Amino acid sequence: MSYSDTSALESMTNARNYNSYIFNLVKSNTKNFGKILDFGAGYGEFSKYLKSENRDIFAYEVDEEALDKLKHNNIKTVSDLNNIKVDNIVSLNVLEHIKEDKKVVKELEKILNENGRMVIFVPASMLVWTNLDVQVNHQRRYSKKGLIDLFSNTNLKIVKVHYVDFIGWITLLLSKILRLKLKFNKKQVGFYDKFIFNNFKKLDVLFKNIIGKNLLIVLEKE
Repeated sequence: MSYSDTSALESMTNARNYNSYIFNLVKSNTKNFGKILDFGAGYGEFSKYLKSENRDIFAYEVDEEALDKLKHNNIKTVSDLNNIKVDNIVSLNVLEHIKEDKKVVKELEKILNENGRMVIFVPASMLVWTNLDVQVNHQRRYSKKGLIDLFSNTNLKIVKVHYVDFIGWITLLLSKILRLKLKFNKKQVGFYDKFIFNNFKKLDVLFKNIIGKNLLIVLEKE
């Protein structure tokens, strides 16, 4: 894992309001039963949250440093996806790092039980591509059409797809216009979380079908 990836993961632990909002949103769209796979779990913040909610959670992660963190936090991990079946798959800010994202989606589809749910959360809108995306090695930010197309030719039916974090999109757009050099650090993330996101998150109700910093897509296996 690169220094920038580590900085991003560590700084985002300081975004308590944002994390609570996103974690609740993702969890609320899973089936309320069965095993949950957190694909690309990172340091395991979301896995810890699901575990605290008494969900049967285990994590998949390839980075050794992240795996050590997961084990330290007593999160069950799996190293091979070929021999498992789950009722829910969740993945937060992972697919944008993967060059062959369509191939990964097909692999995840195989391990999902019939009528199981897949909940994917990714960055949205190339219009707000900034140095932050470069720092954490993003391959892309998704359009709504691009995200929907990613799941074409699968047996996954779209339940819902919408934007999340409108105020975050505005913040990134303004920073790009003003040519600000944003960084992942706890101070900047904490300020955004407390004074910007927490005060304007309700705007998502108005703008979730228009634009946002991220996209949420929920799918069920037919």
